[in-house]
Amino acid sequence: MKTPMMQQFLQIKAEHMNEILLFRMGDFYETFLEDAKTVSKVLGITLTSRGRSRESGEKIPLAGFPYHALDGYLSKLIKAGYRVAICEQTEDPAKAKGLVKRGVIEVITPGTLVSGSALDERRTILLCSAFVVNRRGGLAFCDLSTGEIEATEMNSDLLPVEIARKAPSEILLPEGNRIEPPAGCELTELEPWKFDLSTAESSVESMLDISTSEGLGMESGSPALCALGALLNYVRDTKMMDVSHLCFNGMYRRDDSLIIDRGSARSLNITEASPGEESGILSDITDSTKTPAGAREWRKWLSSPARDINEISDRYDALQWLMENKGTLAKLMDILDGTADLQRQAGKLGTLRSAPRDLRAIADTIAKLPGIVDILKDSPSRILSGIASADLLSETGRLIDSVIVDLPPAKLIDGGVVREGVSKELDEYRAVQSGGHDWIKSRRDEEREKTGIPNLTIANNRVFGYYIEVSKSHLDKIPEHYIRKQTLVNAERFITPDLKVVESRIFNAAGEIERIEQEIFCDLREKVARSVDGIRNAGRILAELDVLSSLSTIAAERGYVRPELSDIPGITITNGRHPVLEELLPQGECVPNSIVLNQGRRILLVTGPNMAGKSTYLRQAALLVILAQAGSFVPAESMVFSPVDRIFTRIGSKDRITRGQSTFLVEMAEAAALLNSSTTSSLAILDEVGRGTSTYDGLSLAWAMVEYLHNSDKHRPLVLFATHYHELTALANLLPAVWNVNVKVKDSGGKVVFLYNIEEGSTDESYGIHVASMAGVPRKVVRRARKVLSDLEAGRHLMSGVAGDDQLELSLSEPQPQETNPLLEHIRDLDPDSLTPRRALEILYELRDRLE
Repeated sequence: MKTPMMQQFLQIKAEHMNEILLFRMGDFYETFLEDAKTVSKVLGITLTSRGRSRESGEKIPLAGFPYHALDGYLSKLIKAGYRVAICEQTEDPAKAKGLVKRGVIEVITPGTLVSGSALDERRTILLCSAFVVNRRGGLAFCDLSTGEIEATEMNSDLLPVEIARKAPSEILLPEGNRIEPPAGCELTELEPWKFDLSTAESSVESMLDISTSEGLGMESGSPALCALGALLNYVRDTKMMDVSHLCFNGMYRRDDSLIIDRGSARSLNITEASPGEESGILSDITDSTKTPAGAREWRKWLSSPARDINEISDRYDALQWLMENKGTLAKLMDILDGTADLQRQAGKLGTLRSAPRDLRAIADTIAKLPGIVDILKDSPSRILSGIASADLLSETGRLIDSVIVDLPPAKLIDGGVVREGVSKELDEYRAVQSGGHDWIKSRRDEEREKTGIPNLTIANNRVFGYYIEVSKSHLDKIPEHYIRKQTLVNAERFITPDLKVVESRIFNAAGEIERIEQEIFCDLREKVARSVDGIRNAGRILAELDVLSSLSTIAAERGYVRPELSDIPGITITNGRHPVLEELLPQGECVPNSIVLNQGRRILLVTGPNMAGKSTYLRQAALLVILAQAGSFVPAESMVFSPVDRIFTRIGSKDRITRGQSTFLVEMAEAAALLNSSTTSSLAILDEVGRGTSTYDGLSLAWAMVEYLHNSDKHRPLVLFATHYHELTALANLLPAVWNVNVKVKDSGGKVVFLYNIEEGSTDESYGIHVASMAGVPRKVVRRARKVLSDLEAGRHLMSGVAGDDQLELSLSEPQPQETNPLLEHIRDLDPDSLTPRRALEILYELRDRLE
């Protein structure tokens, strides 16, 4: 049977078929039908039923939870990949005539989450929109928790790399798109017309309140403009609110920062762990920030390290000054420790969702700004002196202070938010309420004395208001003017006429107090919201200062040094230490190693046994470059480098089964990106290229790649190439910019000790069988492996050469000469570019005849 309430639910649900509808009923959020089954399964709550369906006669599935548990349950639903529509009661049930009106107030998706436990305060949640036109791609990104937007443009083939690098939680694409979202990113397809230029242009101009989109740095017809317009409309439609509070930070250039694709970032554990790993993340190990905003800012710096030498140098100058002024640094860290997250407070304020404690936190943080300015005003650092000249928001702070009490309640409805003296009317009602409470207490004592009932109490509830409660053992002492109202198991409840009069005054005063406080608070919030841009900017400054203070502290505590910047491509690190392993291993166990890469020594072939530290050496080089370009000092005796434009990695690929990609295919895709896109300013980290296929295929590919990277006029990056193919070391004698280094091993009487030191020269021993023995492989297998290895080595015929010289030949037996196929030779001699269509067709017929 369809009750009016179920009819209301079905009408609202019909408009939100793609979302789980949380339907507010009193103090609970309820779900029905298929939503209830899903919610019960995902949240692990009881599935029950309500009434029966008129059509099927079956009971209607029902699952719900208390409204105050929304944040926790919402987090689980979003993480499980569901969209959620929040349906609230839009009128006071006490004043409703018939069925309470309800409506959806917002739709929450992975990219539009702005509050609750699902919102990690130390991580950024991004909503992305992408659009391609004429092989140009546009991207728009929005962090709704802070209200910030940015956009960019590039060739369309570069979009996947940039999207993966930014790691959005949700991406908006036109239906039928060909862009594959990165792992962990929810895809939302929109109707193509929502990306139309005319629609986007009018949306951007109206929603951001600008006269022309060119004021945003976008040309007419820009794909970034189309992406931005679709994003703004999506935010408006899901959050069901005006979006004029959003702040467009401008167009950014992809090549302004070091590009690290998400695969490389994961391989290097920069801001997230590689699959199967849980610890050793660079951003965590090098994070000593005091605030969530600072932690998010540091992750941004690591995800997009700077390339501009001046920007990097400015950060170094700030760190240097803070390290040299330890007292100042300590004061700053102490001040920052108590500051609010102004960036996310600005996001709340822009949507007028700030609670009393939010405004109080803003004011308390504003009060600390003068102290920070005073500390930094004499700093020679350009960054720090710039912070010292920031807007102090004094008027905003004073405005909040004049209205909000020092320790406000969490919710406005709890009362006691507005200071005494702000409103004469409010103070008068508070006096009535306070006097009423005093009267109740006095009346209780008086009634106890008159009646001789020592445990007589006066209390109230929503149903009966104020009442007198007497235990049944004293009912014989009840005065005649008491009016019985309710009978309980062990007590009776009564009212009196004068008690009801006072109750009316108290409840009336409480209602008026709530009304007046709400009016005052909402008016204050709107006034403070006019300063939202200044508050957001102050938050950005505090986050930056927090990062600089954190990096200074870490550098001082761990003995990091300031890198020296150069405009000549190259990287020279003296006794560098792996920044993550140094903190995870016992003190003194992290072995330092040096790295020298320059134009005369562009490619280092790193050989040595498994477990000896080749991969660690490669990762260390990449991590120190990333730290240095992010603005951090580095763990080394010294470092001289020129900023790199991109880091390519081929480390630890795994099968992508869900995408139908084998380990070897993934490896070759990563290698292809390097070979096609690297420049003289790139750094390539290659670990065991070719191991996913046969030995000779793998060796041949590795050999050819080294040759190509050495000889190419365009693609000449700095390369660290770890390999088990010892035959490759011959390239150092054939190619002048290829050098050999190896991991030092001590072999004493058959006992192998890994020293983890890198030394010049090559090695031809892998110690693989020794490592197998260390891992617990049965002795019988180890002995047999040694015998097989001896036989193979004795029977191997090896000649080495580079392309263009003698043919490279690697086999376990002499290769057999192959007969020449005349048909293949004929095809090989053809020049397709010189053939007319008619001649090409004739050749096809000739070939068919020869095959027959």
